[in-house]
Amino acid sequence: MKTFTQPMKGVTLCCSPEEVSRARRAIRVGLMERFPQHVVETIEQCTSETVTNAIVHSTSKDNGGKILLLIIELRDRIRVEVIDGGSSHSTPRITEPGTPYPEHGRGLFLVNALASAWGSYADETGGNVWFEVETSK
Repeated sequence: MKTFTQPMKGVTLCCSPEEVSRARRAIRVGLMERFPQHVVETIEQCTSETVTNAIVHSTSKDNGGKILLLIIELRDRIRVEVIDGGSSHSTPRITEPGTPYPEHGRGLFLVNALASAWGSYADETGGNVWFEVETSK
């Protein structure tokens, strides 16, 4: 019996703004040689937005918590998951342009516009925001 194991990379990030550039670098280094530049740039932008949201909105920022970035290569797409400590006071949502939130709320709007699919879920262990970008386009 032949099994197929998905290539996957995990990066543990500290919950600080400086780690967003480290997350972007993990995307570039892991994918740039094998996928078109526009695909990698899309994944990089979506990663930047979701990691930033985890840093700003999750309880991972309390007491030196961590964020896990998973990069999973599927047959025709890349799936990225950002796993954090969760939040008791906010849930991921899209803020439309023109909504009166001048400093916050555009990240998931961009992810929704750029990614092929995205979603989130949370339970007592934390939160997960994921997105997928097709590699064949």
